[in-house]
Amino acid sequence: MNQPLYRRVVPESYVQLIYEYLEALGHEPESVLGRPWPTPAQGGGGVDVECWDRLLVIAAHELGDPLLGLHLGQTISARHIGVLGSVLLACGNLGTALQRLERYIRLVYDVIPMTRRYGDGWFELVWDVSQYQPGPLVNETGMVAVVQFCRALVRGTVNPLRIDFTHSGPLDSRPYEAFFGCPVHFGQAEAVLRFSAQLLELPFKSPDPELVSLLEQHADRLLAQLPQQDEFVAHLRKAIAHVMREGEPSIERISPRLGTSPRTLQRRLKEAGTSFRYELNLVRHELALSYLRDPRLQIVDIAMLLGYSEHSAFSRAFKEWSGRSPHEARQLSSKSY
Repeated sequence: MNQPLYRRVVPESYVQLIYEYLEALGHEPESVLGRPWPTPAQGGGGVDVECWDRLLVIAAHELGDPLLGLHLGQTISARHIGVLGSVLLACGNLGTALQRLERYIRLVYDVIPMTRRYGDGWFELVWDVSQYQPGPLVNETGMVAVVQFCRALVRGTVNPLRIDFTHSGPLDSRPYEAFFGCPVHFGQAEAVLRFSAQLLELPFKSPDPELVSLLEQHADRLLAQLPQQDEFVAHLRKAIAHVMREGEPSIERISPRLGTSPRTLQRRLKEAGTSFRYELNLVRHELALSYLRDPRLQIVDIAMLLGYSEHSAFSRAFKEWSGRSPHEARQLSSKSY
């Protein structure tokens, strides 16, 4: 039997939310929850979502707080979802960030599929619960966290148009409606978060300066190490390194940044004795080596920063380039210092 596509795990950094929340309220989280403080693991580990659910249930009972999901989700920050959180901060507007989130959702919620739907003046984030139904506290914490994160990012007012939960609701839904600023429905067939389409264009308050600086340092180091080429190829490499932060750096996305068409770009590269595929792999390989030397980045984060939608695709490509896995290359790099 084939393994399910979704591993049904959440990142250790996300699970830290409940430990920090309990500690802030004067409790000893490891004693209350019966588990050590979660530490992010290299290579994409994660905490089983059912374990995450049990931790939330234990904490809600200890605190006597049936609205724990509503309260806990409001404490979310970029660091709780790893480097993806910082990348989202650097996107510029909500529309770009949501495209990035949809592409890499499994890095922060590898539980059930999430898709986007569009209607007349609105868009929805929809979670498919047809094959698995997360617990109520998992659902509520996650939905609140998405809205809270959007509010922290966007310059302006971010209230959803409606919220649908699949689990049964409380007798009094007013606390939920007060936070979300919209009607909240329980016991629905789908988990849905609906926003006005106008929000997609709202600018972010500010990009994450730490991440932008980190990526620029790696890119500058890469460009300084690469063999010198003509000015056009140098501009191409810079464009590739920049677009990787936003997803797949295809020739269709790169060519407008250079003021040319894909066909003209290919012709000019041929005249320079190179090709788009060669330059893309060159930039990816050199950036990968640079990222692997940075202990702040997990291998799954590096795959995302290089524009890969799957960790396995990056690992295969890296092995083709270097003859060893990213993990092996990182170990060799650490021994050289």
